[in-house]
Amino acid sequence: MAEPGGPDWTNEWGAPVFMRYEPGSEPVEKCDYLPCIRRGENQGPFLTQEEEKRRFKEQVKSSKGFDINFEEFRCGFNYVPVDFDENYYLSDTDTTRGVIERLSRESLDRYSKRTGKGFEFVEVIKANTHPTGTAADMFYTTFRAKEPSDDQPKDFQAMVCYFFYTSNKYHSAN
Repeated sequence: MAEPGGPDWTNEWGAPVFMRYEPGSEPVEKCDYLPCIRRGENQGPFLTQEEEKRRFKEQVKSSKGFDINFEEFRCGFNYVPVDFDENYYLSDTDTTRGVIERLSRESLDRYSKRTGKGFEFVEVIKANTHPTGTAADMFYTTFRAKEPSDDQPKDFQAMVCYFFYTSNKYHSAN
C-alpha cells in the first residue's frame, strides 16, 4: 500500500520499462545507469530498438525485476544490474555491496518475523535496480539463507525501495 502522498512502488512487477540509451549514445564516463554486462554491437540477434524494449519488458514482467538477462540487449534501459564493486549507494561508512547485504538481511529479518522462522543470512547472489524518480532506488535482490536446522540454503528474493533521506520500504521477501 502506498503511503499518503507518496509513490506506489507495490504494483504488480515494478516500474515501467523505458530506454535510457541507444547503442552508441551512452555517456563517455561510466555511470550507474549503464549495465555492467551488455551484448556487443556486432553480436546477434539484431533486433530493432522496439523489439529489444518488448523483450526486455517481458523479462522484467515475468521475473518481477529479479532475473533479467542483460547480455541479450544492446540498448541501455532503466533497469540495470548492481555492480557490487562500485560505490553508488554508499554512506560515509558503507559500500554498494554493504548496502545490498544490509537490505537483504533486513528483508530476511522481516520475513523471519512474519513467518515465525529463524532464517540465517548466507550471501547475496545478485541485485538489479532502477531509479524511482524520487530520492530513492528500487532494488530487486536475490540472496541465500538457511534455517538453523537445515544445512541447505534456500534462495530468497526481496524488493526494497532504498531511500536516501528516510526509512527504506520493504515490499516483499520470499
